[in-house]
Amino acid sequence: MPKNLSKPLANTPPLPAEAGEVGRPPLWHTLGLVALLLAVAAVGTLSTLGEAPPRGTASRIVGGYLPLVVVNGLLAVYVARVGRGRNALRELVGRRWATAGRALVDAALALLAVAFIVLTEYTWAAAFGAPNRAWSDALLPTTTLERAVWVVVAVTVGTSEELVYRGYLQHELGLLARSSAFGLVAQALLFALAHGQQGAGAVARTFVYGLGFGVLARARSSLLPGMIAHVGLDLSAGFVHR
Repeated sequence: MPKNLSKPLANTPPLPAEAGEVGRPPLWHTLGLVALLLAVAAVGTLSTLGEAPPRGTASRIVGGYLPLVVVNGLLAVYVARVGRGRNALRELVGRRWATAGRALVDAALALLAVAFIVLTEYTWAAAFGAPNRAWSDALLPTTTLERAVWVVVAVTVGTSEELVYRGYLQHELGLLARSSAFGLVAQALLFALAHGQQGAGAVARTFVYGLGFGVLARARSSLLPGMIAHVGLDLSAGFVHR
């Protein structure tokens, strides 16, 4: 990456995408993604994207799970390959596990992130009452087949959201604004707005979680601990619920 592009962030640890030499995407690439995410968030908030598929039917898989996998998969492809000379996936993910010690530290940090989110959810419920989870609960699996497909959903959504928000947007928006703090806050805000159909409380909590995942990605110069935590939380939502 040209030195003049990374200079504004020189005093902070590099974002995952700064580690490689794949090159920056064009401006339209970043602005187009932001516009798309805002448009989808607005539609989702106003209409909740339609009714969730009913429990225990094949329509939940076809009408709920399949779109989640396809859309998130396409977003991952967009940030990693579209508008680039070659695949930027490795650069977006950042540092990998060269040693067992680093893997253990990342796993421990992922567990701490999960614990923080779970504690925050319980604290919020105690202070403000149980949040309305009608929309999200309607998508949770109840049959063996649904749970099998849910594994694919959790892995796809958890990894792609980290790629899009922490791996791509945090980096690119930070460089555009010449401020790493702006990139951190902006990606968390977009991440929160994407959950607008779940209500204002969910948006507020998701914003905090987005900030936490962003700080974790920057501190470790890697998306791996955030991906572990994110996938783990999504998996548990599908297997540990009433």
